[in-house]
Amino acid sequence: MRVLVMVAALAACLGAGNGSAAENEPNLRRLFHLVGVPDVPRDARIDLEEGADALIFRTKKVSYQVPFVRLRRVLLLRANRRYEGATYAAAVATFGVGGLLILKKHPVDTAVLDYVNERNGKMGIVVQMERAQGELFSDLLKRKGIPVNEPEAADATDRSKP
Repeated sequence: MRVLVMVAALAACLGAGNGSAAENEPNLRRLFHLVGVPDVPRDARIDLEEGADALIFRTKKVSYQVPFVRLRRVLLLRANRRYEGATYAAAVATFGVGGLLILKKHPVDTAVLDYVNERNGKMGIVVQMERAQGELFSDLLKRKGIPVNEPEAADATDRSKP
């Protein structure tokens, strides 16, 4: 009986929103902000929304827009992210067993957006997202006619902490 309830709930979730606006909106929530959005610290979680004519980077306190017409170049880089802080906490909490997690890498996409501000100054924003979110982000920009460069890396391992 439990299995039937779970299957019904899953089917309802997958079938929900037929043709709704929420289905068309990409799920670009809780991205890692690395640099570029004013008043948002490094590694803060940030949401990315598609506006009518701009990308909107949003936190609880900050809303920052980058008009699509001002985007000059977008790079989408494949990498791996390590969570040293979480791994250390897991190792301490589990008396060392969680230390095995340090070997695990998490696949992410890093988006680098080059744009021109209202005074024609060159600006940039860098965010990291889950691999599936990177594909949604790329599709969103391509629908808007913005080319996305996805260079192939010789070594896809991220050697930095982020």
